[in-house]
Amino acid sequence: MSGKRSLWRDRDFVLLWSAQNVSMLGSEVTLLALPLVAGVVLGASPFEMGVVAAARKLPVLFASLPAGVLADRWRKRPIMISTHLVAGLAMLSIPVAAMSGALTLSQLYVVAAVAGLCETVFNPVYQSYPLVLLGRERLIEGNAKLSLAMTAASTLGASAGGFIVGLVGAVKAMLADALSFFAAALAIWAIRAPEPPPSPSPGTRMRSEIAEGLRYVFRHPLIRPIALSLPVFSFALAGTHALWIVYVVKELHWEPQVIGLALGVSGLGGVAGGMIAHRLAARFGLARTIVWSATVYAVGDLPLVLASPGLAGQIIVTLSWTILFAGAVVVQVSQRSFRQLITPLQLQGRLAATTRWLAWGAAPLGALLAGALAEVAGLRLALLTAALVVGLGPLVLWLSPLRSLKDDPVPATEATADVQ
Repeated sequence: MSGKRSLWRDRDFVLLWSAQNVSMLGSEVTLLALPLVAGVVLGASPFEMGVVAAARKLPVLFASLPAGVLADRWRKRPIMISTHLVAGLAMLSIPVAAMSGALTLSQLYVVAAVAGLCETVFNPVYQSYPLVLLGRERLIEGNAKLSLAMTAASTLGASAGGFIVGLVGAVKAMLADALSFFAAALAIWAIRAPEPPPSPSPGTRMRSEIAEGLRYVFRHPLIRPIALSLPVFSFALAGTHALWIVYVVKELHWEPQVIGLALGVSGLGGVAGGMIAHRLAARFGLARTIVWSATVYAVGDLPLVLASPGLAGQIIVTLSWTILFAGAVVVQVSQRSFRQLITPLQLQGRLAATTRWLAWGAAPLGALLAGALAEVAGLRLALLTAALVVGLGPLVLWLSPLRSLKDDPVPATEATADVQ
Protein backbone atom coordinates (compact mmCIF):
# COMPACT_ATOMS: atom_id res chain seq x y z
CA MET A 1 0.00 0.00 0.00
CA SER A 2 1.33 3.42 -0.87
CA GLY A 3 2.42 5.50 2.07
CA LYS A 4 0.78 8.61 0.50
CA ARG A 5 -2.64 7.07 -0.03
CA SER A 6 -5.35 8.39 2.27
CA LEU A 7 -6.61 5.82 4.72
CA TRP A 8 -10.13 7.05 4.00
CA ARG A 9 -9.68 5.75 0.44
CA ASP A 10 -8.54 2.34 1.64
CA ARG A 11 -11.62 0.10 1.46
CA ASP A 12 -10.37 -2.47 3.97
CA PHE A 13 -9.33 0.10 6.56
CA VAL A 14 -12.72 1.82 6.24
CA LEU A 15 -14.44 -1.54 6.81
CA LEU A 16 -12.39 -2.15 9.96
CA TRP A 17 -13.06 1.42 11.07
CA SER A 18 -16.79 0.99 10.41
CA ALA A 19 -16.93 -2.33 12.26
CA GLN A 20 -15.50 -0.77 15.39
CA ASN A 21 -17.79 2.23 15.07
CA VAL A 22 -20.91 0.08 14.91
CA SER A 23 -19.76 -2.25 17.68
CA MET A 24 -18.89 0.66 19.96
CA LEU A 25 -22.27 2.32 19.38
CA GLY A 26 -24.04 -0.77 20.67
CA SER A 27 -21.60 -1.36 23.50
CA GLU A 28 -22.10 2.16 24.81
CA VAL A 29 -25.83 1.52 25.08
CA THR A 30 -25.03 -1.62 27.09
CA LEU A 31 -22.57 0.30 29.28
CA LEU A 32 -25.57 2.23 30.55
CA ALA A 33 -28.29 -0.40 30.14
CA LEU A 34 -26.66 -3.45 31.78
CA PRO A 35 -26.01 -1.83 35.19
CA LEU A 36 -29.55 -0.44 35.12
CA VAL A 37 -30.94 -3.90 34.33
CA ALA A 38 -29.05 -5.25 37.33
CA GLY A 39 -29.56 -2.39 39.76
CA VAL A 40 -33.02 -1.10 38.86
CA VAL A 41 -34.86 -3.94 37.08
CA LEU A 42 -33.49 -6.80 39.20
CA GLY A 43 -32.74 -4.78 42.37
CA ALA A 44 -29.07 -5.76 42.70
CA SER A 45 -27.15 -4.57 45.75
CA PRO A 46 -23.91 -2.56 45.34
CA PHE A 47 -21.92 -5.76 45.92
CA GLU A 48 -23.94 -7.60 43.28
CA MET A 49 -23.29 -4.68 40.92
CA GLY A 50 -19.60 -5.22 41.59
CA VAL A 51 -20.00 -8.92 40.75
CA VAL A 52 -21.59 -8.05 37.39
CA ALA A 53 -18.68 -5.72 36.58
CA ALA A 54 -16.14 -8.29 37.78
CA ALA A 55 -17.71 -11.08 35.71
CA ARG A 56 -17.13 -9.05 32.55
CA LYS A 57 -13.43 -8.74 33.34
CA LEU A 58 -12.80 -12.14 34.98
CA PRO A 59 -12.00 -14.05 31.73
CA VAL A 60 -8.90 -11.95 31.31
CA LEU A 61 -7.30 -13.79 34.23
CA PHE A 62 -7.35 -17.22 32.56
CA ALA A 63 -7.90 -16.54 28.85
CA SER A 64 -5.86 -13.47 27.95
CA LEU A 65 -2.41 -15.07 27.71
CA PRO A 66 -3.59 -18.09 25.66
CA ALA A 67 -5.52 -15.64 23.45
CA GLY A 68 -2.27 -13.84 22.70
CA VAL A 69 -0.69 -17.08 21.52
CA LEU A 70 -3.70 -17.81 19.30
CA ALA A 71 -3.46 -14.28 17.86
CA ASP A 72 0.12 -14.99 16.81
CA ARG A 73 -0.62 -18.56 15.59
CA TRP A 74 -3.90 -18.11 13.67
CA ARG A 75 -5.25 -15.76 11.03
CA LYS A 76 -6.90 -12.79 12.64
CA ARG A 77 -10.09 -12.06 10.68
CA PRO A 78 -11.85 -15.38 11.48
CA ILE A 79 -11.18 -14.84 15.18
CA MET A 80 -12.63 -11.32 15.10
CA ILE A 81 -15.74 -12.47 13.22
CA SER A 82 -16.40 -15.45 15.53
CA THR A 83 -16.04 -13.49 18.77
CA HIS A 84 -18.45 -10.80 17.54
CA LEU A 85 -21.07 -13.40 16.64
CA VAL A 86 -20.88 -15.17 20.01
CA ALA A 87 -21.01 -11.89 21.95
CA GLY A 88 -24.03 -10.79 19.93
CA LEU A 89 -25.91 -13.97 20.77
CA ALA A 90 -25.07 -13.56 24.47
CA MET A 91 -26.43 -10.00 24.54
CA LEU A 92 -29.53 -11.08 22.62
CA SER A 93 -30.35 -13.61 25.34
CA ILE A 94 -31.13 -10.83 27.86
CA PRO A 95 -34.18 -9.31 26.17
CA VAL A 96 -35.32 -12.78 25.09
CA ALA A 97 -35.22 -14.00 28.71
CA ALA A 98 -36.90 -10.83 29.95
CA MET A 99 -39.81 -11.25 27.52
CA SER A 100 -40.43 -14.73 28.94
CA GLY A 101 -40.12 -13.55 32.55
CA ALA A 102 -37.02 -15.68 33.16
CA LEU A 103 -34.31 -13.01 33.50
CA THR A 104 -32.17 -13.38 36.65
CA LEU A 105 -28.98 -11.94 38.07
CA SER A 106 -27.31 -15.31 37.45
CA GLN A 107 -27.95 -14.90 33.73
CA LEU A 108 -26.45 -11.41 33.84
CA TYR A 109 -23.33 -12.86 35.44
CA VAL A 110 -23.05 -15.49 32.70
CA VAL A 111 -23.71 -13.03 29.87
CA ALA A 112 -21.16 -10.60 31.29
CA ALA A 113 -18.59 -13.41 31.53
CA VAL A 114 -19.24 -14.63 27.96
CA ALA A 115 -19.00 -11.09 26.62
CA GLY A 116 -15.78 -10.62 28.57
CA LEU A 117 -14.35 -13.87 27.17
CA CYS A 118 -15.16 -12.81 23.60
CA GLU A 119 -13.57 -9.43 24.22
CA THR A 120 -10.50 -11.10 25.73
CA VAL A 121 -9.98 -13.27 22.66
CA PHE A 122 -10.80 -10.43 20.26
CA ASN A 123 -8.58 -7.75 21.76
CA PRO A 124 -5.03 -9.04 21.02
CA VAL A 125 -6.12 -9.89 17.48
CA TYR A 126 -7.65 -6.47 16.93
CA GLN A 127 -4.68 -4.64 18.42
CA SER A 128 -2.20 -6.45 16.17
CA TYR A 129 -4.34 -6.41 13.00
CA PRO A 130 -3.76 -2.72 12.06
CA LEU A 131 -0.03 -3.44 11.80
CA VAL A 132 -0.81 -6.24 9.33
CA LEU A 133 -3.27 -4.08 7.40
CA LEU A 134 -1.33 -0.80 7.34
CA GLY A 135 2.34 -1.49 7.98
CA ARG A 136 4.51 0.39 10.46
CA GLU A 137 4.64 3.60 8.42
CA ARG A 138 0.86 4.19 8.76
CA LEU A 139 0.38 2.64 12.18
CA ILE A 140 0.17 5.77 14.36
CA GLU A 141 -2.23 7.44 11.92
CA GLY A 142 -4.33 4.29 11.74
CA ASN A 143 -4.44 3.85 15.51
CA ALA A 144 -5.41 7.51 15.92
CA LYS A 145 -8.25 7.21 13.39
CA LEU A 146 -9.51 3.97 14.97
CA SER A 147 -9.42 5.50 18.45
CA LEU A 148 -11.12 8.63 17.14
CA ALA A 149 -13.83 6.49 15.58
CA MET A 150 -14.37 4.55 18.78
CA THR A 151 -14.55 7.76 20.79
CA ALA A 152 -16.97 9.40 18.37
CA ALA A 153 -19.14 6.28 18.44
CA SER A 154 -18.87 6.26 22.23
CA THR A 155 -20.07 9.86 22.30
CA LEU A 156 -23.04 9.16 20.07
CA GLY A 157 -23.75 5.83 21.75
CA ALA A 158 -23.73 7.31 25.23
CA SER A 159 -26.15 10.06 24.25
CA ALA A 160 -28.36 7.68 22.28
CA GLY A 161 -28.15 5.11 25.08
CA GLY A 162 -29.59 7.48 27.64
CA PHE A 163 -32.54 8.35 25.43
CA ILE A 164 -33.10 4.76 24.28
CA VAL A 165 -33.11 3.50 27.86
CA GLY A 166 -35.47 6.30 28.84
CA LEU A 167 -37.74 5.53 25.88
CA VAL A 168 -37.94 1.72 25.78
CA GLY A 169 -36.30 0.62 29.04
CA ALA A 170 -32.93 -0.90 29.85
CA VAL A 171 -33.81 -4.47 28.86
CA LYS A 172 -35.04 -3.69 25.36
CA ALA A 173 -32.11 -1.34 24.82
CA MET A 174 -29.80 -4.39 25.02
CA LEU A 175 -31.00 -5.35 21.52
CA ALA A 176 -28.89 -2.52 20.12
CA ASP A 177 -25.66 -4.12 21.33
CA ALA A 178 -26.61 -7.54 19.95
CA LEU A 179 -27.35 -6.10 16.51
CA SER A 180 -24.14 -4.04 16.55
CA PHE A 181 -22.03 -7.18 17.09
CA PHE A 182 -23.67 -8.89 14.12
CA ALA A 183 -23.16 -5.84 11.89
CA ALA A 184 -19.50 -5.55 12.92
CA ALA A 185 -18.91 -9.23 12.12
CA LEU A 186 -20.35 -8.66 8.65
CA ALA A 187 -18.08 -5.65 8.02
CA ILE A 188 -14.94 -7.56 9.05
CA TRP A 189 -16.01 -10.50 6.87
CA ALA A 190 -16.09 -8.09 3.89
CA ILE A 191 -12.39 -7.16 4.30
CA ARG A 192 -10.42 -8.60 1.39
CA ALA A 193 -6.81 -7.60 2.16
CA PRO A 194 -4.55 -10.67 2.08
CA GLU A 195 -3.26 -11.66 5.48
CA PRO A 196 0.21 -13.20 5.64
CA PRO A 197 0.32 -16.65 7.20
CA PRO A 198 1.20 -16.63 10.89
CA SER A 199 4.72 -17.52 11.91
CA PRO A 200 4.99 -21.30 12.25
CA SER A 201 5.68 -22.71 15.69
CA PRO A 202 6.30 -26.42 15.10
CA GLY A 203 6.41 -28.40 18.30
CA THR A 204 6.22 -25.29 20.51
CA ARG A 205 3.96 -25.67 23.49
CA MET A 206 1.53 -22.89 24.34
CA ARG A 207 3.10 -22.51 27.77
CA SER A 208 6.49 -21.78 26.22
CA GLU A 209 5.02 -19.16 23.90
CA ILE A 210 3.18 -17.52 26.79
CA ALA A 211 6.44 -17.43 28.75
CA GLU A 212 8.21 -15.83 25.79
CA GLY A 213 5.62 -13.06 25.69
CA LEU A 214 5.86 -12.44 29.43
CA ARG A 215 9.64 -12.44 29.28
CA TYR A 216 9.63 -9.89 26.47
CA VAL A 217 7.28 -7.47 28.26
CA PHE A 218 9.01 -7.63 31.66
CA ARG A 219 12.56 -7.47 30.29
CA HIS A 220 11.99 -4.54 27.99
CA PRO A 221 13.01 -1.35 29.85
CA LEU A 222 10.50 0.83 27.98
CA ILE A 223 7.53 -1.51 27.72
CA ARG A 224 7.79 -2.69 31.33
CA PRO A 225 6.74 0.63 33.00
CA ILE A 226 3.79 0.96 30.63
CA ALA A 227 2.73 -2.59 31.42
CA LEU A 228 3.04 -1.98 35.18
CA SER A 229 1.03 1.25 35.10
CA LEU A 230 -1.92 -0.37 33.33
CA PRO A 231 -3.08 -2.59 36.25
CA VAL A 232 -3.02 0.43 38.56
CA PHE A 233 -5.32 2.35 36.24
CA SER A 234 -7.49 -0.70 35.67
CA PHE A 235 -7.84 -1.60 39.36
CA ALA A 236 -9.00 1.87 40.34
CA LEU A 237 -11.17 2.61 37.31
CA ALA A 238 -12.93 -0.76 37.56
CA GLY A 239 -14.18 0.28 40.97
CA THR A 240 -15.41 3.56 39.54
CA HIS A 241 -17.12 1.90 36.58
CA ALA A 242 -18.86 -0.63 38.80
CA LEU A 243 -20.54 2.03 40.93
CA TRP A 244 -20.78 5.38 39.17
CA ILE A 245 -24.10 4.84 37.40
CA VAL A 246 -25.85 3.79 40.60
CA TYR A 247 -24.13 6.70 42.39
CA VAL A 248 -25.34 9.40 39.99
CA VAL A 249 -28.86 7.92 39.97
CA LYS A 250 -29.23 7.40 43.74
CA GLU A 251 -26.98 10.11 45.21
CA LEU A 252 -27.00 12.85 42.56
CA HIS A 253 -30.53 12.04 41.28
CA TRP A 254 -29.65 12.06 37.57
CA GLU A 255 -32.16 10.82 35.03
CA PRO A 256 -31.00 8.37 32.30
CA GLN A 257 -31.27 11.16 29.73
CA VAL A 258 -28.94 13.36 31.80
CA ILE A 259 -26.42 10.53 32.08
CA GLY A 260 -26.47 10.00 28.33
CA LEU A 261 -26.15 13.73 27.63
CA ALA A 262 -23.23 14.12 30.05
CA LEU A 263 -21.41 11.17 28.50
CA GLY A 264 -22.18 12.39 25.01
CA VAL A 265 -20.93 15.94 25.58
CA SER A 266 -17.83 14.83 27.49
CA GLY A 267 -17.11 12.32 24.74
CA LEU A 268 -16.18 15.30 22.58
CA GLY A 269 -13.01 15.44 24.65
CA GLY A 270 -12.19 11.96 23.41
CA VAL A 271 -12.87 13.07 19.85
CA ALA A 272 -10.45 15.95 20.34
CA GLY A 273 -7.91 13.57 21.83
CA GLY A 274 -8.15 11.31 18.80
CA MET A 275 -7.67 14.27 16.45
CA ILE A 276 -4.53 15.55 18.17
CA ALA A 277 -2.91 12.31 19.38
CA HIS A 278 -0.65 11.75 16.36
CA ARG A 279 0.22 15.48 16.25
CA LEU A 280 1.27 15.44 19.90
CA ALA A 281 3.34 12.32 19.26
CA ALA A 282 5.03 13.97 16.28
CA ARG A 283 5.71 17.16 18.27
CA PHE A 284 6.81 15.79 21.63
CA GLY A 285 7.58 12.12 20.94
CA LEU A 286 5.51 9.11 21.89
CA ALA A 287 7.21 8.56 25.26
CA ARG A 288 6.58 12.02 26.69
CA THR A 289 3.07 12.05 25.23
CA ILE A 290 2.36 8.84 27.15
CA VAL A 291 3.55 10.29 30.46
CA TRP A 292 1.72 13.60 30.24
CA SER A 293 -1.55 12.27 28.84
CA ALA A 294 -1.65 9.59 31.55
CA THR A 295 -1.32 12.35 34.14
CA VAL A 296 -4.24 14.27 32.61
CA TYR A 297 -6.26 11.07 32.50
CA ALA A 298 -5.72 10.39 36.19
CA VAL A 299 -7.33 13.59 37.46
CA GLY A 300 -10.58 13.30 35.50
CA ASP A 301 -12.60 11.15 37.92
CA LEU A 302 -12.11 13.10 41.13
CA PRO A 303 -14.80 15.80 40.56
CA LEU A 304 -17.49 13.09 40.32
CA VAL A 305 -17.38 12.45 44.06
CA LEU A 306 -17.04 16.15 44.94
CA ALA A 307 -20.04 17.33 42.91
CA SER A 308 -23.43 18.14 44.43
CA PRO A 309 -26.85 17.28 43.00
CA GLY A 310 -28.23 19.75 40.50
CA LEU A 311 -27.16 21.50 37.31
CA ALA A 312 -23.86 22.85 38.68
CA GLY A 313 -22.72 19.38 39.65
CA GLN A 314 -23.72 18.01 36.26
CA ILE A 315 -21.65 20.71 34.52
CA ILE A 316 -18.61 20.08 36.72
CA VAL A 317 -18.72 16.33 36.17
CA THR A 318 -19.22 16.74 32.43
CA LEU A 319 -16.22 19.08 32.12
CA SER A 320 -14.01 16.77 34.16
CA TRP A 321 -15.07 13.79 32.05
CA THR A 322 -14.24 15.79 28.92
CA ILE A 323 -10.66 16.13 30.19
CA LEU A 324 -10.60 12.46 31.20
CA PHE A 325 -11.75 11.24 27.79
CA ALA A 326 -9.23 13.44 25.97
CA GLY A 327 -6.37 12.13 28.08
CA ALA A 328 -7.63 8.55 27.79
CA VAL A 329 -7.63 8.57 23.99
CA VAL A 330 -4.22 10.24 23.70
CA VAL A 331 -2.62 7.81 26.14
CA GLN A 332 -4.31 4.86 24.41
CA VAL A 333 -3.07 5.84 20.95
CA SER A 334 0.42 6.80 22.08
CA GLN A 335 1.17 3.83 24.33
CA ARG A 336 -0.32 1.28 21.92
CA SER A 337 1.59 2.70 18.95
CA PHE A 338 4.79 2.93 21.00
CA ARG A 339 4.55 -0.73 22.03
CA GLN A 340 3.67 -1.94 18.54
CA LEU A 341 6.45 -0.01 16.82
CA ILE A 342 9.23 -1.45 18.95
CA THR A 343 7.93 -5.03 19.05
CA PRO A 344 8.55 -7.71 16.37
CA LEU A 345 5.49 -8.82 14.39
CA GLN A 346 5.67 -12.40 15.67
CA LEU A 347 5.20 -11.12 19.23
CA GLN A 348 2.44 -8.56 18.62
CA GLY A 349 -0.42 -10.79 19.78
CA ARG A 350 1.34 -11.84 22.95
CA LEU A 351 2.39 -8.25 23.64
CA ALA A 352 -1.24 -7.11 23.47
CA ALA A 353 -2.47 -10.09 25.48
CA THR A 354 0.15 -9.77 28.20
CA THR A 355 -0.47 -6.07 28.76
CA ARG A 356 -4.21 -6.67 28.73
CA TRP A 357 -3.83 -9.57 31.18
CA LEU A 358 -1.91 -7.32 33.55
CA ALA A 359 -4.40 -4.47 33.18
CA TRP A 360 -7.70 -6.30 33.19
CA GLY A 361 -6.51 -8.95 35.62
CA ALA A 362 -6.57 -6.27 38.29
CA ALA A 363 -10.03 -5.07 37.29
CA PRO A 364 -12.19 -7.81 38.89
CA LEU A 365 -10.48 -7.26 42.23
CA GLY A 366 -10.98 -3.51 41.93
CA ALA A 367 -14.67 -3.93 41.11
CA LEU A 368 -15.27 -6.40 43.95
CA LEU A 369 -13.39 -4.34 46.55
CA ALA A 370 -15.19 -1.17 45.48
CA GLY A 371 -18.53 -2.94 45.81
CA ALA A 372 -17.60 -4.29 49.24
CA LEU A 373 -16.35 -0.88 50.41
CA ALA A 374 -19.56 0.74 49.16
CA GLU A 375 -21.60 -1.75 51.20
CA VAL A 376 -19.71 -0.78 54.36
CA ALA A 377 -18.85 2.90 53.90
CA GLY A 378 -21.16 4.14 51.16
CA LEU A 379 -20.88 4.85 47.45
CA ARG A 380 -19.17 8.25 47.81
CA LEU A 381 -16.25 7.01 49.92
CA ALA A 382 -15.72 4.01 47.64
CA LEU A 383 -15.58 6.24 44.56
CA LEU A 384 -13.29 8.73 46.32
CA THR A 385 -10.88 5.93 47.22
CA ALA A 386 -10.81 4.72 43.62
CA ALA A 387 -10.19 8.25 42.33
CA LEU A 388 -7.18 8.65 44.65
CA VAL A 389 -5.70 5.24 43.79
CA VAL A 390 -5.77 5.97 40.06
CA GLY A 391 -3.15 8.68 40.63
CA LEU A 392 -0.54 5.98 41.26
CA GLY A 393 -0.63 5.02 37.56
CA PRO A 394 1.17 8.09 36.20
CA LEU A 395 3.61 7.92 39.11
CA VAL A 396 4.96 4.63 37.73
CA LEU A 397 5.55 6.34 34.37
CA TRP A 398 7.17 9.43 35.87
CA LEU A 399 9.67 7.21 37.71
CA SER A 400 10.63 5.33 34.51
CA PRO A 401 13.01 6.09 31.61
CA LEU A 402 10.01 7.22 29.55
CA ARG A 403 9.99 10.56 31.37
CA SER A 404 13.34 11.64 29.92
CA LEU A 405 13.22 9.85 26.57
CA LYS A 406 13.46 12.56 23.89
CA ASP A 407 13.62 10.47 20.72
CA ASP A 408 11.38 7.52 19.98
CA PRO A 409 13.18 4.17 19.63
CA VAL A 410 13.92 2.71 16.22
CA PRO A 411 11.12 0.36 15.08
CA ALA A 412 11.80 -3.30 15.73
CA THR A 413 12.93 -5.71 13.06
CA GLU A 414 11.19 -9.05 12.87
CA ALA A 415 14.38 -10.81 13.86
CA THR A 416 14.72 -9.19 17.27
CA ALA A 417 12.39 -11.12 19.48
CA ASP A 418 13.96 -10.94 22.91
CA VAL A 419 15.39 -8.33 25.23
CA GLN A 420 18.26 -9.29 27.42
